[in-house]
Amino acid sequence: MAGGDQAQQYRVYRVTLDGTVTQLIAFGNNVPTGLAVRGGTIHMAEAGPVPHLPENGKVVSFGPTSATATQVASGSPLLVDVEFGPGRTLYALSQGVGSGGPPGSPALPDTGALVKVNGDGTFTVVTGGLDRPTSLEFIGTTAYVVTLGGDIWKINGVSGPPYGIAR
Repeated sequence: MAGGDQAQQYRVYRVTLDGTVTQLIAFGNNVPTGLAVRGGTIHMAEAGPVPHLPENGKVVSFGPTSATATQVASGSPLLVDVEFGPGRTLYALSQGVGSGGPPGSPALPDTGALVKVNGDGTFTVVTGGLDRPTSLEFIGTTAYVVTLGGDIWKINGVSGPPYGIAR
């Protein structure tokens, strides 16, 4: 993923096993920040342009030959990762409310969230108050979140039945 200075063009590249690098798809002023692949579809988190307003934080999808991406969900600020959890449910990681600093500045402390992608194109907060999360991984019904400070947070029972524990 790379960007230009004036006409802000961000790209996703494909690298083959023999080392060949080609551009897969390009985006305008939407920074690709995390990828998850399921079958032939690539799901991508977009941080959105500064000041990282909630409506600009999006999850989009595209195929290996797509010229454009399709919006899957929007409404969470500064998305930094996207992953599939239990039951093929798609989740995204919001670093949180923009700090107002220059481009590339992290979000404000303790404003991040793990959000679930809903079928109607919205997000539901699963866990809020995360301190500037940067990466997400699922093992079973447990989400593991890495923070900007290098801490690893464990969020148990992210999914309910039939994929998780009834509460």
